[in-house]
Amino acid sequence: MRFGVMGTGQVGSTIAGKLAALGHDVMLGSREPGGKNANKLGLKVGTHAEAARHGEWIVDAMPGEHAIESLRGCDIDGKILIDIGNYESAVDQPIITPLGEAIQAAFPKVRLVKTLNSVSAHLMVHPASLGAAHSVFIASNDEAAKADVTELLRAFGWQNILDLGDLTACRAMEQLVPMWMRLEKLYGGPDFNLAVARPPT
Repeated sequence: MRFGVMGTGQVGSTIAGKLAALGHDVMLGSREPGGKNANKLGLKVGTHAEAARHGEWIVDAMPGEHAIESLRGCDIDGKILIDIGNYESAVDQPIITPLGEAIQAAFPKVRLVKTLNSVSAHLMVHPASLGAAHSVFIASNDEAAKADVTELLRAFGWQNILDLGDLTACRAMEQLVPMWMRLEKLYGGPDFNLAVARPPT
């Protein structure tokens, strides 16, 4: 599978590295494809438009404030787009329109799936490293796309994948950002995640 991963920061690089390790053909999309930090993994790097053309699937690993503008003019119609982004402003400000819903509205032909936005980058691709059961959330208006992304999450090692339904779940998912920041401060680092516990059935 060919992936275009938008964003060369910690999250984008971590996701891209895992996808490459699983045997996928990955190109990173960057605002500065020739920048010193763009090719840390030795993978292909291009502009956002070049990465979008390369990818059969797209991963949005950009800050929410830049996502829609960066995706304009990109070849993403009809493709699965995994949105793992958050607004940086969500740390201490209300979310007016959730990022996942905003991207879907701006690009109505995209098959958007929201997931992984409330998990540390290292746990996104190696959940077992936490050594305890924990949960990841997923939502989409496209059930087939959601099922395909669920299989990718399983390839990453996820076992407890909680389907929250359609993209109206994005608000609840993205509003976890302030809680995540508080927990990171409490524990002195990002080696934690949330787990949903229910009575045994």
